[in-house]
Formats: sequence, structure tokens, C-alpha cells
Amino acid sequence: MTGDDRTLLVDASTFITLAETGSCPLLYRTRGRTALPAAVQREITDDPAASELERAVRSADVHVLDSIADDDARLEAYERATEHLEQSIRTSPGNPAWTGDVALLGEALERSDAVVVTDDKPLRDTCKALSIPVSGSIGILVRAVERGDITADAATDVLLAMDETGARLSARLLRRAERLIEDAASDR
Repeated sequence: MTGDDRTLLVDASTFITLAETGSCPLLYRTRGRTALPAAVQREITDDPAASELERAVRSADVHVLDSIADDDARLEAYERATEHLEQSIRTSPGNPAWTGDVALLGEALERSDAVVVTDDKPLRDTCKALSIPVSGSIGILVRAVERGDITADAATDVLLAMDETGARLSARLLRRAERLIEDAASDR
């Protein structure tokens, strides 16, 4: 699988963080198709993220994956995802209410080309345990520095803005992210 063949399955929290820092273009320039399950799209309700998502869908920067209906294989993958994440689902006749995390993991279980882009630790841990590639908002920044889309100084500014917008980066993670950004810049 080449980077262009992969699907980046983006979590709401990561999309919101990138939108609040004006960094969504860095996500769209990451190799692969950027996609959100419909359940994740429903979680993005406030601006600036909601407006950015609407614009990105219109311009095909982001693809929204249809809700599952009669697709038995996808339904089974979503049910397995529910079990892996130890979540229960709310259901109405014929219409289960999947969480965004279940939809992300369910889609990843169904696709050999998936990379889950999330900052959610339980989802990241589950993906790692299932050998599903995972990245997050910091990974998007580091890749952008590697590609030359953003300077290390600008990426560090975005990193600090992420922390200020509520990404709640620990001091240890902040230092590690700064080192990753510096290393990416020096490798160019």
C-alpha cells in the first residue's frame, strides 16, 4: 500500500483541534484520502470546525462515509468495534446510534488501507492492540514539516495553539512533540 492508497479516518476531536488552529490544510495535504464516518460528522457541530467541514466536503478535501445500512460485513465490523471499545450502543428499530469512535474503528476493521487519525487515548490504544495504523494531530504536524508544508517554528506555534485550544497536552508530550518537529525539520 502506498500513501496515496490509504484512507485517513479522522476523529472529531482531531478535526476540531486542527480547525481551531487553522491547520486543516495540513491534514488535506497528507497523502491519502481524508474521510470521516457519518457518525463523526454528526459530532462536529460548532464553528469553526463545522464550517470548515462543510467547506471541505463541498470541495472534496474530505469524504463522508455513508452510514451503514444493509451492509452485513460493515455492520459486523461495527459490532466488533463496539466490543473492542467496550461500549454499548443506543438503538431504535433498524437504526443503531454508533459513536464516532465505534464508527472509526469499524471502518478501520473493514479496510486494509486505513489509518485512524485520533488523539483519543482509548481509541489509539485499541487501534495499536489491533495493529491498525494510528496517528494524531501531532503526527499531522510532523508530516507537514517533513513535506516542507510548514516550518518547524510555525509547527511549534501550531502545537502551542493546540494546547491553548484545549488539546490538553502534558508537558512531557509537548516536549516530545517539539523534538519530533525539530527532527523532522533537520531530516529535510
